[in-house]
Amino acid sequence: MKVLDNCTTIVGLSLEQTNWLRKNLQVRMTQTDPGTQPTTIDSSYEIDRTPSIEKSLLDFDENSPSITSSFMALTILSEYSAKLLDIVYHITDEKDRIIGTYLQNLVNNVMPYVRIHVASSAPSYRSASTLLMNISQYSYTRKTWRKEVFEQLFDIGFFQVDLSALTSWKIIINNMITDEKSISFRDIMNKINTVQTGLLVSKEQEYEQRAMLIKRFAFVIYASDKDLCNQYLPEILEFIIDLLKLPQIPILYTQLYLFFRVLLLRISNKNLISFWPIFIAELVQILLQIEQDLSFNIEGDVKSNVQQMTTNDLTLTNISNGSSDTNPSLKMYLYACKLLDILLIMSYSGLYHFQLFRSAFVADHDTDNSDSNLDIFIAFSIRLFKLFERKLTSTTTPLHDHLPIIDSNSNPPLLRLRTISTIIELFPFFKFLGRIHLNENLYVRNDQVLSPDTINDIETSVLEDFVESWT
Repeated sequence: MKVLDNCTTIVGLSLEQTNWLRKNLQVRMTQTDPGTQPTTIDSSYEIDRTPSIEKSLLDFDENSPSITSSFMALTILSEYSAKLLDIVYHITDEKDRIIGTYLQNLVNNVMPYVRIHVASSAPSYRSASTLLMNISQYSYTRKTWRKEVFEQLFDIGFFQVDLSALTSWKIIINNMITDEKSISFRDIMNKINTVQTGLLVSKEQEYEQRAMLIKRFAFVIYASDKDLCNQYLPEILEFIIDLLKLPQIPILYTQLYLFFRVLLLRISNKNLISFWPIFIAELVQILLQIEQDLSFNIEGDVKSNVQQMTTNDLTLTNISNGSSDTNPSLKMYLYACKLLDILLIMSYSGLYHFQLFRSAFVADHDTDNSDSNLDIFIAFSIRLFKLFERKLTSTTTPLHDHLPIIDSNSNPPLLRLRTISTIIELFPFFKFLGRIHLNENLYVRNDQVLSPDTINDIETSVLEDFVESWT
């Protein structure tokens, strides 16, 4: 126990108190060049992008001796503290009372490291996250970390990490909501529904808040076990319906399509019945928009939907501090196509309700060589594939060599792109779907059983879309 106490003390050597009235610790930083203060968010979720009035900024100094020592101590604690405490006190029935003070002090010294989202602090962030993950495995520790973790979930920079760190937080969040006595889905939903509105809040800020909250709600469900949120499905459905009443703002609908993918993974098919009308209607709507954009773009008669939306400053807002320069409308299209990708790869038995609508999106037979004189419905994938071909033909610059390769040898899911800079990057996806009946692959087998590797790839592809870059 003395060793753990000493390591905790060393971890705290790199911390300093920011407020003399109460204990509020942060990692000691060094001054850097002047710039703009990172985006922050207060307890009421009001996003602040006011330029800093300070002449210098603070940065994480990974070369500082105290930081180096603290990192080594943090690494040791992350690997051994949770197991060692459980081994020493496993016989005692009052573990939470005996080691509660130590754990609270440990968490207080660790949390400042997970509030820094700069690339130079990544090793410390990962070690601190691993420590919290290991501690959270034991139910008697929850009183010491649940409040801090809950607050951290709603921090503006929560997703500004890498895949490894976010994987640790997936386990932490799961441990937080598994025990109804600590933080429940009800608490999460109450927080999600807290959106600041009024005369002092612009529509841009309101939509940014909503997009941020949708993403966090999706991550909570993603981190939970399958069907854990079943008793809250009516509230989740109502939450989605309320969102659909808002204008089709790309930053909102991008997160909404990510939310839909999470629901497909975490809710059993028999419990998804009420959601299918929404899934299909929204997917059809967005594919019609893509079709319209391509048609207008080829004919050149009218501004396409993407062009119209990019002239509206409201749609150009981005919830990420390290925001991408890509068109938010294109990202919305990409995430909608990723939803279609998952729907098509999931087994027939796993999503048997979707099979009623499958023919609207892909054709399992060759429609070009049909002998019927009757007008037949042409699936979206074929219509979009032909429009993409026309657009590529009309383009003077050769683009085929710069597009991702998707063929029968590609492992599902097909779309692993994080962002796209032009709508043409979706061409290989629709080309594959347009010729889906010509290849023997998982997308056309009605009796397929997904391998563990494929399921893991699908899960990882969803988790990747939560990740934002370090600041």
